[in-house]
Order: sequence, then structure tokens, then C-alpha cells
Amino acid sequence: MGAGYERQVNDWTLFTQFDVSLPLETSSQGFRPAESYFLTLGVSHAVTDVLNLSFAVQGSHTTEDEYLGIDLANTGATTISLRPSVVWQINDRLSMSGSLNFPIYRDVNETGIATGPTWRLGFSTSF
Repeated sequence: MGAGYERQVNDWTLFTQFDVSLPLETSSQGFRPAESYFLTLGVSHAVTDVLNLSFAVQGSHTTEDEYLGIDLANTGATTISLRPSVVWQINDRLSMSGSLNFPIYRDVNETGIATGPTWRLGFSTSF
């Protein structure tokens, strides 16, 4: 689930997005994945009629996974990342984006795995 807001200020677009990922049920083996929360604040600017550049700061928090109702140690994390992006508006309804997430703060609950920069490629449509 998620919600977003954007506002045009002269040639710039300010935006915010909040997303939540909630598990719907526990597996037949008693495993329940973590809940994840994401908050993004950013700004974008049109370079051409079809190309936008944006820069965002994203915070995320993931709770611990559960197994048979017990929190699993060393799972879950809290991160803050910087994300420059390029968005190409293919037509009125379809766009493609690419971004690079740079973590600047990570708390990975003891010995959890901490990732480095990650690439993202996406498509979105409006209807």
C-alpha cells in the first residue's frame, strides 16, 4: 500500500511517497515475513519534455521476521539512502526510470546483511 503527493513549484516538482509492505498471512511452516515501511522525500526537474532528473532521500524500516510467533534475531533494518534517478516519459501513460540507491545510514540489527548501493529499473503506467 502507498500514498504520494507532489507539488509543482516553478520548474521543479517536490514529491513525497509513503509505502507499507505488510504480510497477508503466515506460511504453512510458521514463517511470517517482516513488515516494511518506506518514506521518500524528493525533488525533480524536467531536462526536456520527456526526460526528468530527480533526487530523493528515502528512509526505510523493516521489522524482524517471525518464526512460530518468535521474532528472528538478526533480521530487520533501518536505513536512510540517497537516490538520484532518471525518468523517461515514453508516452502519455508509460514511463521508465532508473536509479541508484546509496545507503548513508544502516542499522541492520546485529549481524544482519548490509547491502551497498543498489540499481533499480522500473516501468510505470497511468490510468
